[in-house]
Amino acid sequence: MLQQSGEIADGSQIDADLVIIGAGAAGITMAHSLRDSGLRIVVLESGGETYDDAMQDLYRGRIIGVPNEPLHDSRLRFFGGTTNHWAGWCRPLEAVDFEGPEPWPFGRSDMQSHYEQAAMLCELGPARFDAMDFWQAQAGGEELTPLATQPDKLETAIFQISPPTHFGERYGGDLQAAANVTVILDATALSLTPADGHDPNQDRKRIAGVEVRSLDGRRFSVRGRAVVVATGGLETPRLLLHSTNVHPAGAGNERDLVGRYFQDHAWLPQAAYLSFAQPGTDLPLYFEEHQLAGATMFGTLASSAQTKVRDDVGGFRIVLQPSSQSQLGFDSAQQLVDGISDGRVPNNFWDHVGSIFGDLDLLADKGYRGAFGTPDSPFRSAPSSVDPIDGAWVDINFEQTPNRDSRVRLDGAADAVDAFGQRRIVMDWQLNDRDRRTANRALDLLAEEVGRLGLGRLRVLEGMTDLATRWPDRLTGSRHHMGTARMADDPAAGVTDANGRVHSTENLYICGSALFPSSGYANPTLTIVALALRQAEHLAQQLSQRDG
Repeated sequence: MLQQSGEIADGSQIDADLVIIGAGAAGITMAHSLRDSGLRIVVLESGGETYDDAMQDLYRGRIIGVPNEPLHDSRLRFFGGTTNHWAGWCRPLEAVDFEGPEPWPFGRSDMQSHYEQAAMLCELGPARFDAMDFWQAQAGGEELTPLATQPDKLETAIFQISPPTHFGERYGGDLQAAANVTVILDATALSLTPADGHDPNQDRKRIAGVEVRSLDGRRFSVRGRAVVVATGGLETPRLLLHSTNVHPAGAGNERDLVGRYFQDHAWLPQAAYLSFAQPGTDLPLYFEEHQLAGATMFGTLASSAQTKVRDDVGGFRIVLQPSSQSQLGFDSAQQLVDGISDGRVPNNFWDHVGSIFGDLDLLADKGYRGAFGTPDSPFRSAPSSVDPIDGAWVDINFEQTPNRDSRVRLDGAADAVDAFGQRRIVMDWQLNDRDRRTANRALDLLAEEVGRLGLGRLRVLEGMTDLATRWPDRLTGSRHHMGTARMADDPAAGVTDANGRVHSTENLYICGSALFPSSGYANPTLTIVALALRQAEHLAQQLSQRDG
């Protein structure tokens, strides 16, 4: 059943076996998986069925540290969460991601069956990601030839693209029809409430449920035998830190770990330009999306397990964007202007001059159109579908090293409150020297491999070679908020155990990307869904045992 909070009496109490806070990919997956379990499930969604400015405003917060996307622009607060607008790129994490310097409390093999189920929920094709022989055997797959890179340096990594699946639209009907599931919309969780006889100094505490409020001021509570917080990598620590009735520092925050180890996938668009030795070079596996075996797939170049271990770097993926007209001259002109404005001569000065002379026609075209505000110019050649591919722009997307000082906390400023009077958050995104090494190593390995293969020459753009001293202005995040309530076997190292249960609270669970001890280079949604399926199995077992 889907229900509006306006249908609930002010001051009332609702009882359930399981309370799930948040109806994005994680919360909907868990509720959907348990819809035939017989458990009484209440799902609380802060937003409504569609986008609303007032709801979205609850996400506003402040960013310090490395610049990132504005918080209220990076997520969506209505039924289905940010799956209402996502790119759909899906790939499992690698085995090495579970075993690195910040290990997960279980291995990649423990996730295999859940990844297969998650692929179906995300409406992907067969979960055969890197099985190139499978893709090549499909009709139209014959042309998909991976580059013969040295496998201990770079490897081809296959992504699949979800339609993308909007979880609220796709699975809302199933939840509506489920006799044991009630989804309450416009129901914002303000804080977790302790159980009767609560002692904040106990090693193993219990909570009773959650205090809820609607935008029209209605208040009610939902009590559950177990409570799952599935509100994403930013709102999860926010709710825990607001729950000072559970512990003075916030629920689960006895060791000052809630909100720490915030991670995002750092994105360097157009970090380099690959000029092909042979004009017209085509790399269809990497340049295009392909419809094969009911899947939409494409290839990237990525770090190998050996590279991560040998070079002590994070994972990375390299996305190649084909170009039929070089943009190096325009980029060089911009960098010369920036350098002169700063009173310095950019590195590789004569290379820039050469690029400018080589692309004078394109520069004249851009200048004319900019000066006269017209889409046409006498310098522009008519576009041609047969223009040969000149090269490829290189985008780098890489794993952030888990860092205790990269964190999300409550904002102490007097005016930093939302419509409910709740403190907004401050996101302090911090990248470190290992992250610089990861980005540099990705570019170095690509340059080595394209040279060895005779594919062409890689030119790293100005500022990318200065990673030892500063991050370039073009660096941004990927809106993949992870790690702020991380899993670990040791309570001193993480907020939850391997099942997502908060170490200090026996009936409080976290679900979603906040759990990630490390992030790999793959987009997180497929792993979020797989984790939710894994946790649903655990919770069904735990709650049924208590019934017995």
